[in-house]
Amino acid sequence: MNIKQSRSAQSGYVLLEALVALLIFSLGLLGMIGFQAASTKIATDSRFRTEAAMLADELLAKMTASDVSKVETEFAAPNGPKFKAWLNDRVIAAARLPNAVVTPTFTKSATTSTLLVSLVVEWEMPGVAKDPKQIKEVKGRYVTRALLF
Repeated sequence: MNIKQSRSAQSGYVLLEALVALLIFSLGLLGMIGFQAASTKIATDSRFRTEAAMLADELLAKMTASDVSKVETEFAAPNGPKFKAWLNDRVIAAARLPNAVVTPTFTKSATTSTLLVSLVVEWEMPGVAKDPKQIKEVKGRYVTRALLF
């Protein structure tokens, strides 16, 4: 009779152990899913930053190929003819940055043969909920500076 009592007392432990194992497995699986979501977000952000860097380098290359004395008028945002053409052809039509805005800023240097250019590329971050209470939207931003001569 002692054997029957000990078996009936242990019969619920197997089910309990299975439930605990299932709980531990589920927590591990949820952790892996969280890591995958974070990894996807980081990869997307990296892709957008790379795209912004390529756009900025391309615009700086076009500015470098132009005459320094004409760069400010040809590439001034938003109505410079070369800037407008580049913006329409490359950024709006072909870039993969959502709602990209490129802002060049020109600073005169000590000599007339050089010009300091600062480029700011901004884009909307995908998947970020826009909160009407939030004044500032979350945007990606890439800034670079170059000296043209």
